[in-house]
Amino acid sequence: MSAILTRAARLARITTIVESSPISSQGELRQLLADVGIEVTQATLSRDLDELQARKEPTPDGGRAYRIPSPGVAGEQESAAVGNLQRWAREVMVSAQAAENQLVLRTPPGAAQLLASALDRAVLDGVLGCIAGDDTVLVITENHERADKVLNYLIDIAQAQTSNNEE
Repeated sequence: MSAILTRAARLARITTIVESSPISSQGELRQLLADVGIEVTQATLSRDLDELQARKEPTPDGGRAYRIPSPGVAGEQESAAVGNLQRWAREVMVSAQAAENQLVLRTPPGAAQLLASALDRAVLDGVLGCIAGDDTVLVITENHERADKVLNYLIDIAQAQTSNNEE
């Protein structure tokens, strides 16, 4: 598998490296990035670390290593992502259908990106990824059983608001 060389991919790789092992210098991080095919200048790496809000913190062995803070408490972040998915499923999901290990979700024109982004951020078990067009989201899951579970979940949350509004 070759490395994707977009800025977002580079930031994701930096985060993965910093979270997986203690990195004490930018030079060390640059070398680890180069090892996976990502060549970056020191200035770019410095800007990337600043954007990720990476800070050197003390390590148990008395050294210092980079750490990237979480955007919030993990539980709060997950809860917000699921809440966002619930909101968009209720507001924009028009239909949902399973096809083997995939789901096809329909939205009004222009809304597929909102739903796909919410699905990606919610990180549902067994969902491998989403592809969004203008009014269609393709959700790929690890198997057809997981597709059925995700389908039922999405239908349940989409209809929850509808039931409340009809009362």
